[in-house]
Amino acid sequence: MLPPGAAPLEALSALAECPTAAALTDAVDRLVQPIGIRHWLYALDLPLVNDRREQFTLGSYPEAWVEHYLGNDYIRIDPVVAHCHDHAVPLDWSSLLRATRSPVDPRSRSIRQMFCEAAEFGLGAGLSIPLHGPGSNWGLMSFTGEAGLAPRLSSRMAELHLLAHFVHEAARRFTHSPNASQRPPQVPRLTGRERESLYWASAGKTSWEIGQLLGISERTVIFHVQNASQKLGVSGRQAAVARAVSMGLIGAH
Repeated sequence: MLPPGAAPLEALSALAECPTAAALTDAVDRLVQPIGIRHWLYALDLPLVNDRREQFTLGSYPEAWVEHYLGNDYIRIDPVVAHCHDHAVPLDWSSLLRATRSPVDPRSRSIRQMFCEAAEFGLGAGLSIPLHGPGSNWGLMSFTGEAGLAPRLSSRMAELHLLAHFVHEAARRFTHSPNASQRPPQVPRLTGRERESLYWASAGKTSWEIGQLLGISERTVIFHVQNASQKLGVSGRQAAVARAVSMGLIGAH
């Protein structure tokens, strides 16, 4: 994974000297390609379908897959995103496929379909590293390739975990434009009912089902979701859920 003759820490530390985001991307490519990683993605404040301008990404994911992913609103069910938001340890995609074998659970079927479609774009195996720290709400770095790459990703997990954090540190210089405010985004204040309504909405519950769970009327649930959407600056239930998850206001179900 490292250039011949270069000490590991020297090669990783050199990432901080990359003068541009493009140079950093090229440097990461040189580090990961020798072990068969065809595509990788570094992303902060992860994808909100209706608010893509606030994201910062680097990498070599196929553009066609990115468009397909966003067009199908896979952010709503993607277990990689949910894991990286709520955890700090790496996630091997193979474990997700083993956990979604239920033939009767609609959510499991949708997740398996998403991974099958990803494989068609060359993302048949993957390892994702959660990233939390100064300068961002949260993010991840994913390393992917054809299905046969899975054993190598697993065996290199510690190295890739370390690489992801060096990339995270190096990329901080490029995540804001020179004229952008460095203050963190203002987090809206949601009521307890608004949080609860969005949480159960993230689980795919209807307004009537949420009302039954919370002991309130369907109309009241709709009222809470609409209020939360307005506070979050988005339109629609799914966008409100995605925004609330990305800002840490609710955990992904």
